[in-house]
Amino acid sequence: MLSKILYILVAVAVLLVLIMVHELGHYLAGKMLKFKINEFSIGFGKALYSKKTKSGEKFSIRILPLGGYCAFEGEDEESETEGAFNKQKPWKRLIVLFSGVFFNFIFGILTAVIYLAIASYQIPKISYIAKDNPNGFMVGDVVLAVDGKDVELYRSFSQMTAKYENGEKFIVTVDRGGEIIDLEVSKCAQSSFRLLSNVSMLSGKVYFYNGTEHIKLSDDEIKAHLEDMNNSLDKFFYLSDGQYIAYTEELLVENGLLISNARTSLGVVYEVVAGDYSFGEALIKAVPFCLYVCGLILSVLGGLFTGATAISEVGGTITAVSQMAEVASYGMVNLLYLLPLLSMNLALFNILPIPALDGARMVFVGIEWVRGKPINRNVEAYIHFIGLIVLFALVIFLDVYHIFFLK
Repeated sequence: MLSKILYILVAVAVLLVLIMVHELGHYLAGKMLKFKINEFSIGFGKALYSKKTKSGEKFSIRILPLGGYCAFEGEDEESETEGAFNKQKPWKRLIVLFSGVFFNFIFGILTAVIYLAIASYQIPKISYIAKDNPNGFMVGDVVLAVDGKDVELYRSFSQMTAKYENGEKFIVTVDRGGEIIDLEVSKCAQSSFRLLSNVSMLSGKVYFYNGTEHIKLSDDEIKAHLEDMNNSLDKFFYLSDGQYIAYTEELLVENGLLISNARTSLGVVYEVVAGDYSFGEALIKAVPFCLYVCGLILSVLGGLFTGATAISEVGGTITAVSQMAEVASYGMVNLLYLLPLLSMNLALFNILPIPALDGARMVFVGIEWVRGKPINRNVEAYIHFIGLIVLFALVIFLDVYHIFFLK
């Protein structure tokens, strides 16, 4: 129970850090451009901590970690005060509004460097080749790239080859004993086969029934018998309390037997070996990694409109904190993955033209810049207020849906 509470606190702390980074972007840009700032707050609702500086700026931590804000003088109303938001030139306001998103992108890239430098990823190593496979693979080949794109922590071999259809040719780059080789390959119809990946799990336990007696098999015989498609799996037994009990297919699979049905594939089975990035490689790959994360986020957001993303796949703040706490419980590396993922998520979400978010405020400033005069400030403030209420309602609805209807 205590550990669960600890992970929840860690998740909340991560969320607050991301919000602080976002609002810090607005704050620093505003200070640099001489905007008057009334309050810098992390969270909403009742203030848990508040301090006012000599310049009149107030710094607050509030009870609900649902967001935060950097309140500028004249942001939602007309003000004649020097440095008021509404009196600043449009290009200055756009910089200030965009800076929160920009800081989240930069923070995401920096944390991605740390994550990539620490995490390991899986590199395929060919361990079995189907009979009559025409693709030129050899057992022991280590797969490095597909069509010039490296196998990465965030881009697996199976993901990269999934898009190719039967007969469509592409290049797989392999390391064969230190020699880098490009193989032109294609998927084709493959026969059924069995492969025992770890004979030690069945060593000394398998008996083959030949119709008259149960014969104990050596390791080599176990492998040969199980991989022979002419042998029915119901002929394999194990001895327990003096009785021969038939191995089920499920038991054999649990003990390392891979069963592949006839299908279109590359006709290979691979094990994985661990790969690691140097710090220099992590620096180079951080931006592509973050762009990949952005692509995933945008596909989920787009799926909400096309129906590809189910409502059960998105949640409110409570759901997010709960899932973050669960990820944090799996270890530091998983927690580090959350930082760039959530930072990019926060950046992309805030730049959307949704009332109350930075994206919508930028749209209003852009309209003012084009028209030469602003939309009525009260109307804009009302639109943002309604947008904020709708966002809160959506967050509450999603959490209620997850808590009460997805148990």
